[in-house]
Amino acid sequence: MALSQTAHFALAVAFFGSLAFIMGVIAENKKPPFGTPVPGKGVIICNYPSDPTIALGILSVVCLFFSTAIGFVSVFYPYEGKPIEKKVLFQNTTLLVFFVIAMAIVCSS
Repeated sequence: MALSQTAHFALAVAFFGSLAFIMGVIAENKKPPFGTPVPGKGVIICNYPSDPTIALGILSVVCLFFSTAIGFVSVFYPYEGKPIEKKVLFQNTTLLVFFVIAMAIVCSS
């Protein structure tokens, strides 16, 4: 049984969103507990040992971006080859409120 177009979008958003969450949690838990203080001119800089948290954090943000982009595209993508007019699409109050909140969150990040 083949998956529908809607299921493909939903699975892609869920996959990248879950992957972003998991990598973010792992990156947060793998942080080194402390660094070596290095005194400078009026400041103290900490050198931390090499660890994978930066790479995991960046990959988490990239996966979050993919999840957001796929979700954004899924709103406007033609359903079963039939495009929906944007004027008609945004007459639905629930979708309009959800979309405005989602775009506010994305734009504020």
